Amino acid sequence: MKLLAQGIVNKALPEPLQTAKAGGLAYYLAALWKAVVILGGLALLLYLVWGAIDWMMSEGDQQKLTNARNKITHAVLGMAILAASYAIILFINTIFEMNLLQPVWPTAPGVPAGGY
Repeated sequence: MKLLAQGIVNKALPEPLQTAKAGGLAYYLAALWKAVVILGGLALLLYLVWGAIDWMMSEGDQQKLTNARNKITHAVLGMAILAASYAIILFINTIFEMNLLQPVWPTAPGVPAGGY
């Protein structure tokens, strides 16, 4: 079923701006951030498990126990940094109403996405 309002065109107003996926630096920075967060999450998990295994294998030795506790603490701090980076991205998305992880740049009507 076709809506009646689809055929109405106001020729006094310019055409709406088209949007194109960013292909430049913004796109690569977003892809790099996503990759760093994924790799950081995997490293966090491995380091946390490694610290837990070291804790279990410490056999009461204070030096081994301290090293294991440091590994677990560093893993938790890494998790806090990853969570803070995501919170900053969401804050910027909310305040400026733009999605930094999927950048879309406006282009003039009739101009291809890559420019002239």
